[in-house]
Amino acid sequence: MNSYLAAVPVKFTDGPSKAYLSDLNEALAEYDPRGAEGQLFWSRNDDGTIMIRVVIEASDEKTARDKARETVNSALLDTGHTVATAQTLVDSIEVSTWQQ
Repeated sequence: MNSYLAAVPVKFTDGPSKAYLSDLNEALAEYDPRGAEGQLFWSRNDDGTIMIRVVIEASDEKTARDKARETVNSALLDTGHTVATAQTLVDSIEVSTWQQ
């Protein structure tokens, strides 16, 4: 297994509040092998897209992309969003090898 840092862009129908993004950060920590450890898991791009970053354990980049999408979608569901209110931009997911 390899570790990958995945950047997953998400477009919300309504701009998420700072409080919501804090809750999302906590939900993402449950899926990230690094845990919370003070990491910021998201950032806001100029176009309003939220870029979510998580570390994924996978055998290859394709598997890492798939697991990243599933991880982010799970965290979105955990915090009350569905595909109708938050869209993961699957074609724009980027992964790179991660070493701590």
